[in-house]
Amino acid sequence: MIQNTDTKPKPNVSSEEIDSLITEIVSSPELHFRWLNTLSLLEHIGSRKIHTSQSGPLLSEMVLRHASEEARHAAYFKKLALKIKPSSTHSFEKDSLLCGFSAVSYFQKLDISVERSFGRENIPKHTKSFLCYLYVTKLIEERAGSVYEIYDQILDQRQLGISVKGIIKEEESHLSEMDSNLSALDPKFESRTLEFREKEEKLFQKYFQNLRKEVFQYS
Repeated sequence: MIQNTDTKPKPNVSSEEIDSLITEIVSSPELHFRWLNTLSLLEHIGSRKIHTSQSGPLLSEMVLRHASEEARHAAYFKKLALKIKPSSTHSFEKDSLLCGFSAVSYFQKLDISVERSFGRENIPKHTKSFLCYLYVTKLIEERAGSVYEIYDQILDQRQLGISVKGIIKEEESHLSEMDSNLSALDPKFESRTLEFREKEEKLFQKYFQNLRKEVFQYS
């Protein structure tokens, strides 16, 4: 049975703040292109991390499917970016990203934080690696879900002819699978989830501050 982990600490970054910033981003074709290109890079990194950390004879269909879907999301965001600005670069060069270093740092530091938390626990190496994968995915999917939903509402309001509803649906499916596996595998699922959410919130707040600074410097 999945334990109730819906009780979250009050977020340091409100949905209203996220809405306001994404609205500003979408108002500029250049910023919007770079935003989408950065999302593409993050999805690509997610897919690569899955392939790197999860391998060997115990590799499951779920993990293979998740990695392939993250890669497909990366390609889709890249396609949307080029729809917004067809003449732009197809690469992930620094100038084609929106606060790219900070975005990647948020992802990497979250990954490291979760991994370190299991460092002293007497758990088989494969199980530990799998739990880290599940928790990082859960945290990223929770954050992506809240941001993508706000972003999609803005896209609908602006009638830009693009949508991320399909990605939101798949992310929700991933999150459900992560919760189901974690509930079955980790007796500390509930307490550990709350601990990791607090860490993720702090990392996201730092990234959001950097993103807001870059957006308004451009504007």
